[in-house]
Amino acid sequence: MIRLSEDCKLAFCVGVGGVGKTTFSAALALREALCGRSVLVLTADPARRLADALGIDALRNAPSRIALPTATPGGQLHAAMLETKASADEIIRRAANDENRAQRVLDNRIYQAFSNTLARSHAYAAMERVYEAVLDPRYDLVVLDTPPAQSSIEILDAPARLVRFLDQRVVRWFLRAANDPQPLQRPPLSQRLLRAIAGDSLVSALTEFLTEMAFLREGFAARARVVRDLMRSTSTKFILVSTADAVGMEAARSVAAELTGRDFEIAALVCNRSFIPELGANGRGVTTYPARLATLAPKLERMRTLLADEEERKRGNMVALLRELGIAGWALPEASRSLAHTSALTAWIEQARPVDLPP
Repeated sequence: MIRLSEDCKLAFCVGVGGVGKTTFSAALALREALCGRSVLVLTADPARRLADALGIDALRNAPSRIALPTATPGGQLHAAMLETKASADEIIRRAANDENRAQRVLDNRIYQAFSNTLARSHAYAAMERVYEAVLDPRYDLVVLDTPPAQSSIEILDAPARLVRFLDQRVVRWFLRAANDPQPLQRPPLSQRLLRAIAGDSLVSALTEFLTEMAFLREGFAARARVVRDLMRSTSTKFILVSTADAVGMEAARSVAAELTGRDFEIAALVCNRSFIPELGANGRGVTTYPARLATLAPKLERMRTLLADEEERKRGNMVALLRELGIAGWALPEASRSLAHTSALTAWIEQARPVDLPP
């Protein structure tokens, strides 16, 4: 049975799209809740896959309580979907620590476009939301379902990237223009060209936005350091989710390189659709077919052999990557029915098999 250690407070489920990452995130959170923990599963993917996996109509920014399939003392499951605008507004209010200053940022039209539409705004808001959730005494564990690989890497990089953005030369250029001690002096040619192209109103809004954001820089920088330390803490686990076919393994290898290149330690590899439970532990054993299927028996045996061969290839792929990464691994089965219900998710994840490495 897949379990997280009791000291794990945050689990990142990472991987490329289409490998069942959201389904696994929901199942993992459910499994931990059934073991008596209070769990929040949070998706940073704007699609509604997590709601579908949990069999509910929709998720909101505020956590929703999810009914467990069996009553468990102490066990609770909550789920939420990051809403970028609401989360970004809350970030500004916390960083400003001053309602008037915060409101100036919130009312700025550059910020309004930034907080609503930019993917990297979504990434920063996701990490801030995760940080707040981990500190929330209501939850023993937070499981984050990240978007597909590149977006998940953006989430991991987001806190430091915002600080780097505020330190860039173009930002300093705007701030010097805004704080010019000789306002009657003619602006430099570059600024006059920008105003001619974009208009005075837009340039003024941008300058005002950057001025306010620069004022908040130290708060963002301090928070980025705390979030970085949280992601590298022993209480945080990165779980790499993949499929076990050759294409899936190559994609997983690429994501693993991105993570280890940032000094994040991968706790485990979980491979979805790795085996067919109905095939049995020994897919090459002798099978007896009913008399009515006698004419189909040769074809059924060939199909069974092909499936067994495919399972062996997948197992070989998993073993090779696990040895390369030096981590533990789990194999998840092909689902034989819809998993859009908590009872189905529970039955599915309970079929997980550890991938034992041969000597």
